[in-house]
Amino acid sequence: MKKQGFLMFSILLATAIFWSSAASAENSEVNLNINGQNLTHEKALIINQTTMVPIRAISEIPLFTVNWDNATKTVSVHDALSRETLKLTIGSKEALKGTEKIAASQAPRIVNGSVYVPLRLIAESLDTLTFWDSTTRTAVVYPAPRNPDTESSDLAVARQAVLELPDISLKAHLGFTMDIRNTQYYFPYGQAKRFFTRESKYVRYYEVRDYAAWQVWEGEVTTKPSGEPDVINNIVPAVSKEWGERPAYIGDYVYYSHGWMAGTLQYGILTKAGEYNEVDNVNNIFDKIKIYPIPGEERVD
Repeated sequence: MKKQGFLMFSILLATAIFWSSAASAENSEVNLNINGQNLTHEKALIINQTTMVPIRAISEIPLFTVNWDNATKTVSVHDALSRETLKLTIGSKEALKGTEKIAASQAPRIVNGSVYVPLRLIAESLDTLTFWDSTTRTAVVYPAPRNPDTESSDLAVARQAVLELPDISLKAHLGFTMDIRNTQYYFPYGQAKRFFTRESKYVRYYEVRDYAAWQVWEGEVTTKPSGEPDVINNIVPAVSKEWGERPAYIGDYVYYSHGWMAGTLQYGILTKAGEYNEVDNVNNIFDKIKIYPIPGEERVD
């Protein structure tokens, strides 16, 4: 109960910081990240200290359906998970959640032909989380699935749940390699809430917090100079470029190498000494990876 109380306090505090920080950006550009995707084609506006977003951005939240009634100038936002519907009308500061009346700080309005609605009202009324990243000036919005499996003592169950969380990256990826057919996942031994992914020469590192996997670091792998230590032991020999905070970990990993086009999966332990000890390989694992348990491994995070 103490952990749950602390978590809810943290979310409320982060939300308060989000709105106060965003409000200070009056008349300046604010970026949008919806469920991990940076929407370069959609921008938020600060209007009278309220963050307003186009309804097209809200429609990109998974499980959300947005409808526009031109006759009544009403926007309806339906959450398929909670089955709640929020209705907002152009020019009115009163919204309806079912039959409950909710006061909005700013009324929805039309700006340059687009319908804008108050983001805070959407976030607080429906099952979403919002955060403000001051470094990139980004409003982050994503659904909060609150999957208890991420806390499971069964590491296979926990890792599967973690990989299905929204993944949030606030910076542009360094690049992509065409015709990628294999994705590798590395979890520190005994852990589920930290992991690396590697696709060809690009390695990304994530940490789980607030019901999402947040990307902390990314590097482009290159050849290591003779005699130099690995940038990240056994996973990244050297990088030609990188961004974020480079993780420091030296120890065993559990790895999953997913050939998603061929439907193959090899998994096992990558030791601190750099040896790959395969546990098993399976077939018919195509688009979505399936996480298998490692005998004798116990969760420590």
